[in-house]
Amino acid sequence: MKALKNMRELQLMKQKLEYQERLYEKEIAGSTTDIIDNLTDKLRDLVFQFGSHLILQLIYGKRK
Repeated sequence: MKALKNMRELQLMKQKLEYQERLYEKEIAGSTTDIIDNLTDKLRDLVFQFGSHLILQLIYGKRK
C-alpha cells in the first residue's frame, strides 16, 4: 500500500474501502440466499421422496 500524501487521499481511500465493503456484503448476501434456496429445495425433495416411500409401503404392506 502506498503512502498517503494528504487528507484528501485519506478520505478517498476511506470511501473506496467503504464502497468495497458494501459490495462484499451484497455478494455475501446473494451467496447466502443461493445456499439457503438450494438447501430448502433439497430438503423439500428429500421429504417428498420419504413421504412417497412411506405411503407406498403402507399401501403395498396392507395388500400382503
